[in-house]
Amino acid sequence: MNLLKPFIATALTLVVLSYFLPNVSFMHWTTLIIAAIVITLLNKIVRPILKILFLPINIVTLGLFSVVIHVGLLWLATYLVPGFQINNLNLFGTELNQFSSLLVVSIILGFIQGLFGLIL
Repeated sequence: MNLLKPFIATALTLVVLSYFLPNVSFMHWTTLIIAAIVITLLNKIVRPILKILFLPINIVTLGLFSVVIHVGLLWLATYLVPGFQINNLNLFGTELNQFSSLLVVSIILGFIQGLFGLIL
């Protein structure tokens, strides 16, 4: 039950993101489910380990490095799940690079996941 609620929140968030953002896409529903499982496991298992490893850098940057960790985990999820893509985002006529696109998607993903976490 500890992983079910974050998994459902992540899956619903990915559906909402793929509907509203043209750069977030997945091939099939199975790809969506696998991507939600991978993102949930990365956030629950790998993210705490990385936060401890990079604690000195996180302290020096006043917590901003945790955003870089989240972007890295999101990139790792797109790498591990074939068919799940986050392409470059075109924001107000300016095409963002891969890191900036992942940063924008990561911020929106965290916000919507938080909302779904409160609802569920």
